[in-house]
Parts: sequence; structure tokens; C-alpha cells
Amino acid sequence: MKPMFKTVFKECALFGNLFLAFLLFTVGVSAQVTQPVDRPEGPPPDGQAIRQPNLLRELGLTQPQIRQLRLLNVEGRPLMQEAQRKLREANRELDLAIYADNMQESEVAEKLRAFQLAQAEVAKLRFQGELAIRRILTPEQLVKFRELRARFGQMRENMQQRRGNRPAQPRDGVPGPKRPLDPPSL
Repeated sequence: MKPMFKTVFKECALFGNLFLAFLLFTVGVSAQVTQPVDRPEGPPPDGQAIRQPNLLRELGLTQPQIRQLRLLNVEGRPLMQEAQRKLREANRELDLAIYADNMQESEVAEKLRAFQLAQAEVAKLRFQGELAIRRILTPEQLVKFRELRARFGQMRENMQQRRGNRPAQPRDGVPGPKRPLDPPSL
């Protein structure tokens, strides 16, 4: 059950962090552009891939809003990185306590509490960041942001489904169904 919990947690945390990072990265990169680039309407010319949406343009952010988002990114990134480092460390320590030769229930309980606190801190920082972004957006921008977030989630889900349709690659490199590793023979 523990590996499933880790996978679900990692996917939820990854999705939230990726979307937030995607928004803040787009803000950071686009804020450096001084003049907007006019793009022709209609489909792209032959051989050109369709680019990802420009969140700044689609949301219609003002320069003050862009500055606020960049400041959030600058201030929040080190805090989130430290919280994620502590979470990884707490996870590693919990694993070590669970799989130790002489497992101690009290030590596992202590490491589990530390893991839960670290996990709560990461969630708190992520949600505070999302709330701060929400406060910066106008009501119209918030509606558009929700649409973009839903579209991003759908794209991610589609990618996962496509990945799920590929044959699994076991450790020996031969395609086929996934199978558990055999225990070492004694």
C-alpha cells in the first residue's frame, strides 16, 4: 500500500507544481519580452508544430500583474525547494525506519509524523501560492485561468493515457507485461 500512496502523492504534487511552475515560468519568460510578436491567424505553415499557449496573452495580464507574479516566484521558489527537500528527506528516513533490520514501531511512528508534517508544509506553500495568484487575477482572468487549467489537465491526462498504451519495458529490456521481480534464490 505504501508504494501506491507514494505514487498518488507524487502525481498530485507533481501536477500542482508543474502547473504553478508552468504559469510562473511563462510569466518570467514573457516579462522579459519588450514587444509582442504578431502571429498570423490560421494554421501554422507546413512543418511547424503548434506552440503551447502563451498564458500571459491568453490571460491578458498587465505589467503590474506580471511584476507581482514574478515577485511571488522569486520569493516562493526557495521556500518550496526547501520544503520539498525536507519532504524527500523525511520520506527517505521513513523508508529506512520501515525496512530496517530491527524495525522499531516507535521510530516508524516518529518518522511518519515527520513525513506528514513535511508533506503538510509542501501542500501549505503550494496552496498559498495558488491563493496569491488568484488574488492577483481579475474575475475575468480567473475564469480564463480555470479554463486553461482544465485544458492543461486534459492534455496531461491524454499524455498519460497514451503512455499507458505502450508496452511496458521490464528491467531486462525485453518488451512485455510488467512482472514482479523474483526473490533471490537461497
